[in-house]
Amino acid sequence: MSVDLSPKNIKDLMTRFEQQLKDVRHKEDLELLKRDWVSKEGFVKELFKGLRDVPADEKPTVAALLNELRSTVDDGLEGKERWLRTDALKAQLAQEYIDLSLPEAASGLGSIHPITVVEDRITEILRPFGFQSIMGPEIETDYYCFDSLNIPKHHPARDMQDTFYTETGHVLRTHTTSVQARILQHRALFENGRLPIKVASFGRAYRNEKEDASHCAMFHQYELVWIEPGLTLAHLLGLMTHIIKELYGKRRKVRFVPKFYPYTEPSVGPQIDCSVCRGQGCPSCGGAGWVTVGGSGMVHSKVLEEFKLDPTKVSGFAFGLGTSRLAGQLYNFPHLRSVYDNDLRVLKEIV
Repeated sequence: MSVDLSPKNIKDLMTRFEQQLKDVRHKEDLELLKRDWVSKEGFVKELFKGLRDVPADEKPTVAALLNELRSTVDDGLEGKERWLRTDALKAQLAQEYIDLSLPEAASGLGSIHPITVVEDRITEILRPFGFQSIMGPEIETDYYCFDSLNIPKHHPARDMQDTFYTETGHVLRTHTTSVQARILQHRALFENGRLPIKVASFGRAYRNEKEDASHCAMFHQYELVWIEPGLTLAHLLGLMTHIIKELYGKRRKVRFVPKFYPYTEPSVGPQIDCSVCRGQGCPSCGGAGWVTVGGSGMVHSKVLEEFKLDPTKVSGFAFGLGTSRLAGQLYNFPHLRSVYDNDLRVLKEIV
């Protein structure tokens, strides 16, 4: 097309564009207008191409008018596109309007989450033993999460847990055992410092885990600590067996395997036969037929000494049960992530 770059023609084009923009009522009209004005072959591009043929003394004036035209076109198209989106949304809302003040035809009831079911059942199982329930912070200091539990800096156990740290140097607790440290430090708050100390705590823990069928970066644990003269490993094994049998039934198989934890000695890990594969081997149990559901042991003498308790006079045991895994085994979830997926098709059938 021939290019007329006279100031009058450029101003006339502005007026022409503004009139065409007013006539746009639909998205299709806007696309045609964009094609005519801002495409590679549109008016604006062609006018700028002709700028090279304008005499040097007239070029500043013409260039300024062309920039004004381009701004008018760009702003107009953007504004009209925004107006069309708003108008379409209003029309959609008008068609989909729901009166939220009207009651549902069948609202239904929610279900208790699998982890909450497990926590409630364990609480009931332990009620006759006289344990006190305590909540602890999820954002901890190194002292409560590691140092006080016989895990000094550069200890390999820290590498195994590969923790999440905040910018302030605090750590997302890697186990609820940090609550045990707080309890022992402030034991005067529990029964005026008298023994026995019997405290339990539920909560979330965090580790930089590679997620698979039996691991998640965030999971739930149940921590229990019992301090009293005369406690032995037999008491620990008996209590954990009682909890598992009461939770799953008397026929559930339980075994204990040797473990290493810096804060307990000796240390054992409770395992149950996998409910998903019935002990035959599957991804949920890593092909072993058994699922480790916690860690436990007699409280290490260095931990007792850290909190001014004489290991020659008192003993204690502690264990952390993975309530996420317990819930997965209770409801036969093949993947631990299923506990946290919030899939209503699954959760509504729990209770």
